[in-house]
Amino acid sequence: MFKTVLVLGHISGIRIQIHVSWVFILLLLLATMSTGFHYQFPEWTLPMVVGTAVVTALLFFASILAHELGHSVVAIRRGVPVESITLFIFGGLAQMGRDTERADDEFWIAIAGPAVSVGLALTFGGLAQIASGWYEPVSVALGWLAFINLVVAVFNLIPGFPLDGGRVFRALVWKITGDPRKAVAAAVWGGRMVAFLLFGFGFWNLVVIGNLIGGVWIMLIAWFLLTMAEGQGRMYEMRDRLAGVRARDLADPEPPFVSPDASIQEWIDQGVLPDGRRSFLVGEPERVQGLVTLSDSRKVPRERWATTRIADIMTPADSLRQVAPDTQAEEILQLMSEHNLNQIPVLEASGRAIGWIDRQKLLRTIEIHMEVKR
Repeated sequence: MFKTVLVLGHISGIRIQIHVSWVFILLLLLATMSTGFHYQFPEWTLPMVVGTAVVTALLFFASILAHELGHSVVAIRRGVPVESITLFIFGGLAQMGRDTERADDEFWIAIAGPAVSVGLALTFGGLAQIASGWYEPVSVALGWLAFINLVVAVFNLIPGFPLDGGRVFRALVWKITGDPRKAVAAAVWGGRMVAFLLFGFGFWNLVVIGNLIGGVWIMLIAWFLLTMAEGQGRMYEMRDRLAGVRARDLADPEPPFVSPDASIQEWIDQGVLPDGRRSFLVGEPERVQGLVTLSDSRKVPRERWATTRIADIMTPADSLRQVAPDTQAEEILQLMSEHNLNQIPVLEASGRAIGWIDRQKLLRTIEIHMEVKR
């Protein structure tokens, strides 16, 4: 199966990964910078042009990573877990484990990224001055990095979701009004306005100036910002409305069980086919030993189904993703989405199963909550 995300490694427990779309923007950036350096500095040799473009592009993406690490470090210090940082076509994204609970936390986490970019701009600018009399490609690369990091900082401070400035704006409205809902609404509105203005600017570039590539690119960024702003609004609304929904409220109290000593054939004939279920817990409610699915049986040749035990093909309990009865619905949805789970057991601290949660039921419950509370 084709993977859209490649994991590069971990920094302080944070997963660093790149989305496949990142390759597109890297190639575009390399082509643009190589062309620009060639025309601006015709005396440079081809290796100097290409080498400067490659090093500059990689340092630019390292700067984007540093920007996101700025958010992440402050978030962790304020008790907000960070799961991953993803570099993709429009920059970077730090995935928080949960939303902030205080306006102060939201403000400092949001402002940290632009602060890092400003710091990098000053650093690269100073180094460019030092290198100006030494080797021209180095000073040019450093000067470009100083400029682009300043642009990143300023652009991200525009007050609208999903930009950092939108989160700063949300924090300020939250602090003034004391109402996180009003703060989210204000930040989403700001994001819409930014997107519409960019749409207009892109259309002007396209029609009036005749800048086809630039106009389309700006409009694409505007579409992305509008989509993300609306998505952020829906996400916060969902979190707010599902705040009181727990795993115990969502769990099916009578999940199907099968004995670990049963053969695959017995399970198929007596459980799967009559009940029409594809997955069963293994053991009994007081002691769950694992989970078995129809796909597990397909790993065994059909002629061996009568002699192969369920215990031999199941996923053991200690390898299962599971949740406690008081786990919030949002956390369950995130867990099931991240690990592509169709069902997840709900277990008490003693290990006793009080039921399991089916993905389709969870999604239906969320949809109903969103409709009823409008």
